[in-house]
Amino acid sequence: MSDSTDIAAALLDPARTLEALTLIAENGKAQLSPAALEALARCLGSESKAVQRRAADAFAAIAPNDHRAQAKLHDVLGGSDLRARWPAAYALARLGDGEHAHQAADALFAALANDDGDVRWAASGLVVRLGEANRESVIARLLALARNDNLIARRMALYCLRDLRANGPELLEAIEAASRADSPHLRLAALAALVRLDDARDAAAEVALRCLESDSDPGVRRAAAATLGTIANSSSPRIRAALERAASTSGDESMQRAARSALARMEQR
Repeated sequence: MSDSTDIAAALLDPARTLEALTLIAENGKAQLSPAALEALARCLGSESKAVQRRAADAFAAIAPNDHRAQAKLHDVLGGSDLRARWPAAYALARLGDGEHAHQAADALFAALANDDGDVRWAASGLVVRLGEANRESVIARLLALARNDNLIARRMALYCLRDLRANGPELLEAIEAASRADSPHLRLAALAALVRLDDARDAAAEVALRCLESDSDPGVRRAAAATLGTIANSSSPRIRAALERAASTSGDESMQRAARSALARMEQR
């Protein structure tokens, strides 16, 4: 593949696509022909996750030096190929330009509900990065998502809010609702978000205490014990008694260890 024409042909050849994508990513300052750029854009919509990922990497490598590549990513982002939108947004958000990340925000937030866990967690990292630069607007959007009907989106929104160290009554309300949801995965996300809720520690501890004492899922109860060890007031007799009961009477050895560890952490504060 000595020139851009060869690269365009290789991108369209399933046997050589990955090799061509790697070559583009490794030679980011090279200018692609219009045909190669179009073929690269088609790779963003591939049914292969590996091809999509490497195509996004290739775009992220060439776009800083090629405005045509940036324009192509925006075209894909606004196009009808839903499969291609996420990798296009991923590439744009990696350019280090706040404006590009902002324009990719819709696709990033949509990806938080993706069925693919790898996509969700990659999107969450980029949403958090976007929130560090645009804190107020991103947190407001995440709070709305944390009340969404989509359980996956709600869960990921709570993890993003945790990583952004968000606080406030709206977040506590969203966490409280999530902690009572049918999904144990959502209840676990609620407990994870409680750890960073610095402005309402007593209310947060009440949520975790309820989960410890009454949740039906053993994993959630263990997580609640660990959360209490991090956030609870060491002088609270109710919390201490609940953890002591869990440490001594539970038939779950993992629960006993989690409760003992929480008590030990409380003693250190």
